Amino acid sequence: MDKFRLLKIHHDSPPSVNDASKPPVNDSTRPHSAPPADERAPKVLNINDNGVVHERIFLAHGKAGSQDGNLVVQHHVNSFPSQRFPITKGHFKALIHLEPGPNNIRLFVEGPQGAQWPNSSIVIHYVPLLQNPPLHLVLLLGKDSKGTFDSPKYKRDREGNDLELAKKKLRMAGYMMSAFTDEQMYRNGFGHRTFRLYEEWGPDTLSNRDRSARTTAVVHVLRTDKTVAEIRDPNRAQQNRNATDKGALFGIALDTIRNAGGVFNNGHEVMVAALFLDAHWDTNQKLIQGHAALGGGAGHIKLAIFGSQAIHSWPSCLEEVVPSLMDDTRTDTSEVANDSNQSGTSWECLNIGMGAFMHEIGHLLGCPHQESGVMLRDYITWNRSFTTRDGHYCARTNGPGKELTLAQDECNWHRLDVLRFRYHPAFRLPQEYPAPLDPTKPNVYPVEGGAFARSATGIYLVEVRVDDGVRTWLEYHDNPQTELFLIEQELRDRLPDKYRSPDKKIKLELLACGQQQTTVEDFGALTRGAMVQLSSGGHAFKSNKLGSANGDEQMVVFPHRGSQPVPIVRIRVHSGSAVDGVEFFFEDGSNHLFGKRGGSPHDINFRPGEQLLGFYCRTGAWVDGVSVITSLQRTNVFGRPQGGKGHDLVPPQGFRISGLYGNIAQWAMSIGILYTS
Repeated sequence: MDKFRLLKIHHDSPPSVNDASKPPVNDSTRPHSAPPADERAPKVLNINDNGVVHERIFLAHGKAGSQDGNLVVQHHVNSFPSQRFPITKGHFKALIHLEPGPNNIRLFVEGPQGAQWPNSSIVIHYVPLLQNPPLHLVLLLGKDSKGTFDSPKYKRDREGNDLELAKKKLRMAGYMMSAFTDEQMYRNGFGHRTFRLYEEWGPDTLSNRDRSARTTAVVHVLRTDKTVAEIRDPNRAQQNRNATDKGALFGIALDTIRNAGGVFNNGHEVMVAALFLDAHWDTNQKLIQGHAALGGGAGHIKLAIFGSQAIHSWPSCLEEVVPSLMDDTRTDTSEVANDSNQSGTSWECLNIGMGAFMHEIGHLLGCPHQESGVMLRDYITWNRSFTTRDGHYCARTNGPGKELTLAQDECNWHRLDVLRFRYHPAFRLPQEYPAPLDPTKPNVYPVEGGAFARSATGIYLVEVRVDDGVRTWLEYHDNPQTELFLIEQELRDRLPDKYRSPDKKIKLELLACGQQQTTVEDFGALTRGAMVQLSSGGHAFKSNKLGSANGDEQMVVFPHRGSQPVPIVRIRVHSGSAVDGVEFFFEDGSNHLFGKRGGSPHDINFRPGEQLLGFYCRTGAWVDGVSVITSLQRTNVFGRPQGGKGHDLVPPQGFRISGLYGNIAQWAMSIGILYTS
């Protein structure tokens, strides 16, 4: 759970909206490109000519000489109004609107005193990835809401503060977040990819000088079953230290979205970023009501929520992006909030509001908190991703803003975030294989000297955590591994010196394709405590245990004749809505029961020579279902086939199953395998 507040503004004269400027007319409608012949001609540096992107608004970085000036972007066949962006000491950043297909973009420079410099062009291909799951943008209102949001007087007088304006601002914010994420993926070596917004054909608002219909982001407006007063209940305000129901707004949002049906209930996982429009700065209590900054999910809905307290500072169209990010009007806390005392001007308010909302979307996409970047609080410099300088005054530092902001000064997604995005279905490129329909979580199999980590879908990241933080990691993004061998000392050798002590516990997070993740709480303890002495005189190893540790511990060891295992002739799974037990019958007439006899019995008879290879298990808080895997068959899942998460319990190559262990209560609460070489 994250805490964020509101921001406010004063009555200083804000910069005017960029609504002028027409460059020379592009007399060619045929896509083409020409390399700049003069160093003063603008050159885009973060995409090649004829490059391909997958978002409607592309964030371009480039150079044009070494002077200050303005970059004017003329869009393909004049299909969208031209836009102007500042050039600072030869550097520019520009948000470029794209139509599906090839876009011949003309770039013009206005030098000092309006001097025209050489121009250039670049062809960018926009290919929407409609096969990827979209992010839905939602405004949540109280059932009696008037549909207005907090805004200072100077903003209300200029633009209003009604529901339609809120929709425009949220739409523009969504495209900015998508463009920012694409640039971050590109910088990390994963090409141009990002999440897409849910779009439909309709009136477009990304320019205030054009009202054409286009395929544009939908902003869903959903009314909750709560009144405005109920939404603003101080006991539901996340930033109220004495609140008794801080998580209520997440539940309200979840119920509203679930009950809306339609695109939110189509049988697939859905991603939603929602703003409570009725969030309100209470000047008496000095509290933002109707606001919570939370991200996560429940069931098929992945959800990020936030309040509307900062959207007065957000742009509603491309023409307003630069003016909004340069607006150093002081925050007036008699009108709006100053979030965490880091929103003392309008542009800083925008940073905190939009950046913190992006943080919650990060949680929605599976990101935990990090040591830097969006998933910490580095979005205090969110503006620098879109402009080449800060606003003239920064209240946070009580001094002038930075005069030149380059890539190294910007906010970013942490490397561990972009690695997660690389294998998220919302970021998949057409040439990449989709995730399997029923992916399994990684499992860990200790052996002498270390442990095997195995995943049928491929492990792409191993995070090594010490003292509640990721101190190093292993990444396999180019070639996810189905099997890794991990050695504790080698992992310690990778750690910074202060975390290498043998007394410090190593926690592992194993991430595999298909959004699968397994946690090993104490890798050293797992490997050191994995060996089990057998009555036959040999020893076995224990896999990691799936499920919960509730209930009594139980272990079943298969019988041996001397050094050879007695063949299995039948396995009987006892199950109802969960797995009660697994019973083994052997050639010597003995039988061994793991768990209890309950529910209904399901027999799997073995043929001569048939070998037990492992189990496919569905586990969560208990063992929901089990499928038996042999050398000749793979059975249906007995129990609840859709419960919990899927795991393969199959020992490493060269080992065979020699028993089961786990926890038993009313039914099987956890399960693991014993295996020998």
